[in-house]
Amino acid sequence: MTKIYKNREIPKFLLDKRYLFGSVIFVMTFSFLFMAIYTPFSNTAWFDLSNRLDLGMTVAFYIVAVSIMLVSKMLMSALQNRIRFTYAKYILWAVAEILLISLFYTHFTTVYIGIADYNTIQIFTKALGCILMIVAIPYIILTLYAAYRDKTEELQMLQYEMSLSEEPSVSYPSLVNLYDYNGTLKLTINSESLYYMESQDNYVKIYYENQGKLLSYMLRCRTKAIEENLADTTMVRCHRSFMVNVMKINHIKKAAKARYIVLSSEHIKPIPVSKSYFKNLIEKIDLYNASALAKTPVAMPAIDDQVKE
Repeated sequence: MTKIYKNREIPKFLLDKRYLFGSVIFVMTFSFLFMAIYTPFSNTAWFDLSNRLDLGMTVAFYIVAVSIMLVSKMLMSALQNRIRFTYAKYILWAVAEILLISLFYTHFTTVYIGIADYNTIQIFTKALGCILMIVAIPYIILTLYAAYRDKTEELQMLQYEMSLSEEPSVSYPSLVNLYDYNGTLKLTINSESLYYMESQDNYVKIYYENQGKLLSYMLRCRTKAIEENLADTTMVRCHRSFMVNVMKINHIKKAAKARYIVLSSEHIKPIPVSKSYFKNLIEKIDLYNASALAKTPVAMPAIDDQVKE
């Protein structure tokens, strides 16, 4: 690994909670296939589902192994704002997972299974090599896929920003600046292209339109910071996890006691509205309507009284 990659931050998708916990499922699924092929040729592998005792031992080991990985992912998710996860740190973290699982396998095998022809060091060595392959292959696949997603997003955003620069009619007030966790400007987007934002742990997923396609971009930032930064724009918080662009609201519907925002794109599902944010949403819509009427006789659709109740 070159020095550049050691110090390079890993793709942001790898720290998304769904990717973190999805990787555990992927590794476990891959391990079933791997062990089915590997066990008949190994003298230290004891996995078996043919009888109740071996089945119980196998299930017990997998429960602990999955627990180790889940705790590891929870820690990684919790520490991502304090630690800059480079490729080197990510690999060291994965190696630590492998060592812990290998040590547990060795202890479990020595204490509960017992293999007379091999000592503890030999069992640990074989377990380390086996678990290394089981974990490393899925992690490499996931990392390559995350890097692909990351580069695709960056390319889409670059193409979008290039298209903005070709539009002389776009003025500064119609542009929205978005900053990451460190206060670095990551992208500038036309407010007329912006639909909504969704909070995902330590990231905010931004949905926007480019050339008729709905695209997304993951920005490492707190939702509260985005809300404060966009206070004077057409973006408004409507839910703990969502912000919407009032320019893109088609209508607000009421189902039982819940309210939902329907945006102008048919590809976007209705977005929930929390009671605590509803008043703020209506105020922002009224403010935008007043501003729109000052420029043009066409304003946004009015919100029905039934919805306001």
